[in-house]
Amino acid sequence: PEEHSAINDFKPINAFIFDLGKVIVDWDPRYLLHQISPDEARLKFLVNEVLDLEWFREVDSGYPLSKAIEERSRIYPDYATEMQVYVDRWPETIRGLFDCTLDIVRELHSAGFPLYVLSNWAAETWERVESDFDFLKYFDDVIISGHVGMAKPDTAIFELARDRFGVTPSSTLFIDDGPKNVEAARAVGFQAVVFETASGLRRDFASLDIA
Repeated sequence: PEEHSAINDFKPINAFIFDLGKVIVDWDPRYLLHQISPDEARLKFLVNEVLDLEWFREVDSGYPLSKAIEERSRIYPDYATEMQVYVDRWPETIRGLFDCTLDIVRELHSAGFPLYVLSNWAAETWERVESDFDFLKYFDDVIISGHVGMAKPDTAIFELARDRFGVTPSSTLFIDDGPKNVEAARAVGFQAVVFETASGLRRDFASLDIA
């Protein structure tokens, strides 16, 4: 209730910005890494240490993936093979799309709301999957971190989104599965919610008086 009362102090929502991975796109590096490295202890180290998110944010911000993997392989030579397979078979980190979230996207689009994408995604891997994402036709504009040289939760990428999309943050809802990204969006003035499930998002909409 306390959070909702703070949210309702803002203007009514008239635009939406969606993250992609784990919100619309069923992406998880473990889908592929589990096949590469079935040993649970090795898999855990590979996910949490070798390919950790802090390091990967550099790639999301535009650093070439192949170069980053090459450098990382020198630090973790025992995992060099797995890292190269990760690059070669990267599309296998995606299992599909979340239809329940896409239903919401289609409903918002039909209702005439401006829709945008703000996603941390390496330029190199985005090129390999973009053409498969037919749902992008529902969005007015897309910002991919690897294309703009910055990544969430950097304040700068939210300021870029505000300016490029031409939206008023206080009446724009940002939807992302990462709490740090949501906090960063709020710091720039956006309304923002942490995505867990499509049904949870619908409940968030109800609390924000979005039909």
